[in-house]
Amino acid sequence: MFGGTKNGFRKERIPRRRSEHPSSHLWIRGLIGVAAAGWAFSPALAEIGLVEENGVNVSFGLEAGAGYFHTTNTNFGVGRVDLRSGENTGDARWTEGYLKPSLNAAYGFDRAGKLYGGVTGVATFTAGDGDAGGYTNSGDDDTDLERLFIGWNSAQLLSDSLGEDAIDISYGQQDFQVGDGFLIYDGNTDQFKKGAYWLAPRDAFKRAGLVRINAQPVRGDLFYLKADSDQDDTELGGVNVEYVAKDFGTFGVTYLHVLDSARPSNAGVRDGMNVLSLSVSELTPPAVPNLSFWGGYVAETGNGRDGKIDADAWYLEARYTFADWPWSPALSYRYAAFSGAGVDDAKRRDFDPLFYGASDRGWGTWVQGEITGNYLLFNSNQRDHMVHLTASPGERLNLGLLYYRFFLDKNNYYGTPVSDDHFNDEVNLYADWTINDYASLSAVYGVAFPGAAAEQVFGDDEPYHLFEIALSLTF
Repeated sequence: MFGGTKNGFRKERIPRRRSEHPSSHLWIRGLIGVAAAGWAFSPALAEIGLVEENGVNVSFGLEAGAGYFHTTNTNFGVGRVDLRSGENTGDARWTEGYLKPSLNAAYGFDRAGKLYGGVTGVATFTAGDGDAGGYTNSGDDDTDLERLFIGWNSAQLLSDSLGEDAIDISYGQQDFQVGDGFLIYDGNTDQFKKGAYWLAPRDAFKRAGLVRINAQPVRGDLFYLKADSDQDDTELGGVNVEYVAKDFGTFGVTYLHVLDSARPSNAGVRDGMNVLSLSVSELTPPAVPNLSFWGGYVAETGNGRDGKIDADAWYLEARYTFADWPWSPALSYRYAAFSGAGVDDAKRRDFDPLFYGASDRGWGTWVQGEITGNYLLFNSNQRDHMVHLTASPGERLNLGLLYYRFFLDKNNYYGTPVSDDHFNDEVNLYADWTINDYASLSAVYGVAFPGAAAEQVFGDDEPYHLFEIALSLTF
């Protein structure tokens, strides 16, 4: 995720070239067919149970997604830069898509819990000009294994003492998330030849060994994780403990240690890093049930391959829901700070965001800004304010307006010095429509206005516009 666009753009316009990649066109036709089928017949296409007898359960599922994206005044007027060739390709129009078939099985023992496992494939593509950040190009497509895991849980075995499903042990290529995804959510970076950078259908860690204990109100995770090669094959081990206070909130403590990191690139300094995280989620004061708080603090220390590490990050967010108003609007404010490093700092002081991802809490968590968070700043060396207004005109329609104001923590952009810390402001307007139980459609318009720092880095001051629409199907 590191790198983003760099200084040194030449202010020039290069005519857009329409790429003709046969496999991409086949993908598009195939996804349109899947989308049409899902829209018309989805009530009959719930996850298919293949076997359900004598304690054996086998089921088949399918996810599919497709999106169209268009930016103008890309990089504040400078244009899109291909990160592999260095070529400036102007503004960007592109499409992405993916298919994820899965097969899951479980066998329940009479007095020894339940054995389970699963396998998921993923096939992706990018067509058109490639994404606005230059991470993928037309013709980037890939078919690969996304998940392959086996596990056991206690089921009813310990229900009298610890509760149902109190112990769960699993190993393999699988997902793992801590809290709302501030640190650990996405173990596979969707970029370059993998395609589908924005849709990002790959989440699973390359290897994950998990021991989960759920004895409410306390639950915990012991974990070993190995990320993909784009994250330098980073390996780490750790523990996460959460206390769930009923009708009040969840308090969490996470500690992890980076065991190895394969190459001394941007992420290579992780080797030897210690991370301590404290968090609170959906803290709701009993006297004000419509008010909720989220917050977290992370300290990163240690002696990495490239030197000492001393970085931190924190955030605090409040949300108030006007439950008695029409459309039940909710207003949120968040301040987040991620430490940065000076150009000549001997220590690594820029915060390493590790494996954050697009949280289940919705837009802006933790991809902050559809333009800034996807293509410009990546939760390091930044401070930002967020105001978020949501409303639900109907049960299946949710509308939202996001405003961000971004600053650099230290006056440089990936090593390029700047004299001002105001990077940019961004506004996102979005709509989420749940078509039915199996299909959803999202549309977003975003515009980013450069601050003095961005103008110095990019050498231009045009508002950066984005439009995107994406269809998601789950059977």
